[in-house]
Amino acid sequence: MSIQATQDLLNLQNATAQQKLAEKEASGPSQELDQDAFLMLMIEQLKNQDPLNPMDNSQMLAQQAQFTQISELQKMNETLTTSNMIMQATSLVGKEVTLVDPDDSTKTITGTVTSANFTSSYATVTVNGEEYPLGLVVNVADGTTAAGDTNTDSGAEGGNETT
Repeated sequence: MSIQATQDLLNLQNATAQQKLAEKEASGPSQELDQDAFLMLMIEQLKNQDPLNPMDNSQMLAQQAQFTQISELQKMNETLTTSNMIMQATSLVGKEVTLVDPDDSTKTITGTVTSANFTSSYATVTVNGEEYPLGLVVNVADGTTAAGDTNTDSGAEGGNETT
């Protein structure tokens, strides 16, 4: 690659990185070191390197490859977390669960999970016609065993609240 082409590429990367940095500053501080931050650091390193002893291209490529690998591992971790959440929620369908009442943490709600619902960031289960976050579940029982143990005093099958 010629010197002019390298300078043009660096100028383009620098302009892009500065634009991304301005967007991030407008949206607030971040605790993560992302690819844009890596590019900014690399550009600063290139600007301030010794012209008589420049940085080796293989070092630059190795750093970029390591950063890309870390970024991909983070994406894979997010995917695995989401998949795990989906598997946990779907495995509860048909089971009797006890969960913490979101309105009063001293009470619990017991009922059979009729469905599991998902968004990109969390899972919910439907119990007694109401949707609750998966994290509120504190106990799980097999739905077939618990079906005969419903509280007939409450008038709602499998929908009794306990204290």
